[in-house]
Amino acid sequence: MVAFLAGNKIENEPNLLFDKADSSAFDSLAYWGLRRFGPYDKSISKIRLAIICPEEKISQVKNLIEELNKGTPILPGGMPQFFRCSIDVVDEVLVKSLDTVDYEKAGISFVKKNDPRDVDVVLAYIPKTSRYFSNTPYYRLKAILASQGFSSQMITEWTFENLRWSYLNLASAIFSKAGCIPWVLESEMRNIDMILGISISNVVSYRNRAGLRPRYVGYVNVFDNHGGWMFIEGTATLYEKGQSADQLKELLSKAIERFKAKKKFLPKSIALHYYKKFGNEEIETTRKILDELIGEYSVAFISIDDSHPLRLYDLKVDDGSFPRGYYAYLNQNEILLSTTGFTTLAAKRMGTPKLLHVRAKQYPSEFITIDEIALQVFSLTKIDWATVTPLVREPVTLQFSKEVSYLTAAISEQEWQSIIRPEVNVILNAKPWFI
Repeated sequence: MVAFLAGNKIENEPNLLFDKADSSAFDSLAYWGLRRFGPYDKSISKIRLAIICPEEKISQVKNLIEELNKGTPILPGGMPQFFRCSIDVVDEVLVKSLDTVDYEKAGISFVKKNDPRDVDVVLAYIPKTSRYFSNTPYYRLKAILASQGFSSQMITEWTFENLRWSYLNLASAIFSKAGCIPWVLESEMRNIDMILGISISNVVSYRNRAGLRPRYVGYVNVFDNHGGWMFIEGTATLYEKGQSADQLKELLSKAIERFKAKKKFLPKSIALHYYKKFGNEEIETTRKILDELIGEYSVAFISIDDSHPLRLYDLKVDDGSFPRGYYAYLNQNEILLSTTGFTTLAAKRMGTPKLLHVRAKQYPSEFITIDEIALQVFSLTKIDWATVTPLVREPVTLQFSKEVSYLTAAISEQEWQSIIRPEVNVILNAKPWFI
């Protein structure tokens, strides 16, 4: 069956801003913006980096760091040119083997002798393993480090097999995990003060292997109206499946209180991004909480998912793919948005796209159009600081939520409770440690 739908398109790629003090420092691509202007946040000159690595790989890892500092053909001038800072190695811990148990021992040894306030990022060389198995060096080491307040960046043999194009992605990830901002959107998103990327259904077990009685936690990633990630907040209380609305008050209260402390005003226009359709109970609970916390406000419940069979094609394009930035109306509050497909951006083409199904409900009345929501979601595909690739399919609000989801599903209840205790949270909630 062939159907034709009314649609629209986003005329221009959103520009990115690379200097908080210079509004002319913008570009449509992260690579050229960083190369010309450096990062949005230029407040740090040294990143204090620690290494956890097998002994036979230490020289390879040190050489990688040296090249990040000195530069490569793709990264001329290295991090001093692109990020206005360099890497300073402050500690090394050698792992005896590639076995998970030896990585656990190395992680425990490291956190016992180091203070998270003295180390910005831990760089760990690990074997490449599936993200769908929890008892691996990746999850075990990341959980051990995070539970004590350390942000970490993992690398594998695959990193070295693709180094030419990996340097800048790695540099961006290290820079952002040190608590710095590489870039934001040049223009403010219209009619929005704060965007929340919510996830409230991620399994945490009592034990880290084959846990008993899986339970659930909630957390929220908070973004400003330039798309800049601000912080993450998580709930302390675990709950049974089907009781997610019970955690919303703690999440929203923390998010709004911290937003007000950082921005010096209460958010009045709020967008909530969720990977599934908001339930009536969740909507009503949120409205009651916002009534109590803010009073007068406007809120948009925006669900963004790709779990649908719908596809769109453009016969005017050689491969038939629906172009990036085009969208079709399903009704006045519902669209199918293409964020990949054909595009002239960086001469990239990603084939037939998996469309994002975007739906919105607004209260107390409509304050943002579906076209503005399309631009909002589209723009946020360019703010994933873990990569400078110009084509990320999902908005960062969902991408970051997924990364936390994968991680929290693999750690123990005790580790999660450690991560969100006040003395650790004050260090980690200002760093996207989970990406």
